[in-house]
Amino acid sequence: MNYQHAIVKIEGDVAVLLCNGCGINLAEGTKHEDREHYCAMCMSGNCKAKFKKGD
Repeated sequence: MNYQHAIVKIEGDVAVLLCNGCGINLAEGTKHEDREHYCAMCMSGNCKAKFKKGD
């Protein structure tokens, strides 16, 4: 798995797709398009969460 746009974090033996805007979990697994993914709150511009750098 070498993603350039999608943010995928390995947690134990599970791959988790993260929001490119705030970093929340969006989906599990490795079958994700290599593009930027955003949660509904980031898409609407109302997200108050901040992406956690270093996690």
